[in-house]
Amino acid sequence: MYSWNLEKDRREADTYLTEKRSDFVTTYMMVSSLQFIIDQEPEIIKESTITALLCVLESKKHAGQRQVYFLHKKAADALGAILETTPHPDLARQAKNSLMQILHQKNEKPFRAAAEALGTLPLEIKGPVLKADPDLENSRPSISSVSWQSLMQQSGFDDNSSVPPFEWKGRNLIVYSNDPDRVLVIKMARPKEDPAMLAKEGLWMDFLSKNRGRSTGPDDRFRIPEPLRFAGGFVFRLKDLPAAIPENAAIDPQYTGIAFITSSDYFCYPNEHSPDRLLPAEIFYEIITRSARLLGELAAAGIIHTAPIPLFHNRVQRHRRDDGGLYQWPKGGRLDRWLSSCRFPNIGKTGIRDFEHFISFKGSSRKLYEYIGSHIFSLVLICGSYFRNMDEQIAGFDESDNPADARHLFDRACLEKTVTGIFANYYNGFTGSAFHGQFPLDLDWFAARLVDEMGVDRHMEEILRVAEQNIMNDLEFSEFLTSRGYTAAQIRHLEKGKADITILTGPHLGGFNQPISLPELIEFTAAAAAFCISDRYCQEKISAL
Repeated sequence: MYSWNLEKDRREADTYLTEKRSDFVTTYMMVSSLQFIIDQEPEIIKESTITALLCVLESKKHAGQRQVYFLHKKAADALGAILETTPHPDLARQAKNSLMQILHQKNEKPFRAAAEALGTLPLEIKGPVLKADPDLENSRPSISSVSWQSLMQQSGFDDNSSVPPFEWKGRNLIVYSNDPDRVLVIKMARPKEDPAMLAKEGLWMDFLSKNRGRSTGPDDRFRIPEPLRFAGGFVFRLKDLPAAIPENAAIDPQYTGIAFITSSDYFCYPNEHSPDRLLPAEIFYEIITRSARLLGELAAAGIIHTAPIPLFHNRVQRHRRDDGGLYQWPKGGRLDRWLSSCRFPNIGKTGIRDFEHFISFKGSSRKLYEYIGSHIFSLVLICGSYFRNMDEQIAGFDESDNPADARHLFDRACLEKTVTGIFANYYNGFTGSAFHGQFPLDLDWFAARLVDEMGVDRHMEEILRVAEQNIMNDLEFSEFLTSRGYTAAQIRHLEKGKADITILTGPHLGGFNQPISLPELIEFTAAAAAFCISDRYCQEKISAL
């Protein structure tokens, strides 16, 4: 009797959703009814159910409803549930194809719902368990003190190596040898930084070097740095330094750090911002597409890099926002200082960099979908910055207060090829197979939109709200404005906490607290992440049916 009632309810819902859909609330309830039936008895679902749900997603009847996205989400999630629970391979394929059909139609709200339904299909991906650094396991950690001389001896480097023997790059002290493929890097902690972050970097270097798999094999050009151990741990404190710390360098006064041996190419970025160091297009293409594949392979193994570049929705409000101002691409908000974020990416000629940002993944597919999207999103931004860095002088506003126009720096054919290569290589890395389908976006048109938005600095403004000013002391207020180009005389004429202050800090993608000005990038990211997760899921699921 119970199954008969569910069968009757299914037929009624299928019919209403296919033929009528006249009332929004009734339509919503019918989709909810189908969700319940799919959950309770997936074996009674028919092709007509898939057709009915597709009709809801394609229909324009309720487009004016403020809550229509939630209807689309329910319908897309129901199709995803059929794909996940049906015992029939043909129905699973039809459910997936229906969601793909919505992606190809590029209708904003149904598109988002379909991408998220495909992107949250469950995958059994769990990252490795790393053993903690023994020096940091206790509540009162003991960190080794090391002299510069003993560091040189243990690393095999000589104080009297070739000139220049060392140089500072940010917080990294680099020691050179006669072999350009062998440099020693001492990475210093920032003031008040938890030493566990540096220990984590050493642990990941050690783990990946000992567990070389498909993503870290010697032929894949992923040069994993060799960390040095001191009394069993990676973190140490230097007793002395061979050279003065650069002015304004943010370095722990106790000289806490880690040391590792790597190639001098470790600091070769694909989008060098100095014109005389800018790489040829073919080398840039090789580095960024290889990085895409490596990020995809590592993600497939449950090893996630959380910051290929730093992404913020709103840097200035990060201290009082629950999300820390970090960018959440599915929300499609304005991207803060996109070009500045790309300045020192955590990918380079040697592969992936800054291992402190690796995490061992153990979350839901929804979170994995966001991470994959963040990788692809970041790589596309780096691609745009490569062209902008050909002439850094073109930025901001010109003498007539018109937005700087750098579109002539872009090679659109090269941009389209690179964006295509980013997706194809990430997909290959994550799924283990080549992509043979049709991507839902017109990539020629997408490249044109990238050039139009990344090439013109329309959005330069940042607003320092009164609320942010009031949590700063006078020194912090002055330093904040100085770092954004204000002179001492200008700062003296400003009263902290009196009114909002508009500052030109861009380029940003979108106006302050507005949506992103390049929604096509969100669509590309969503579709790419959805393809990666759903195709890997179907490789495992449908082939097993």
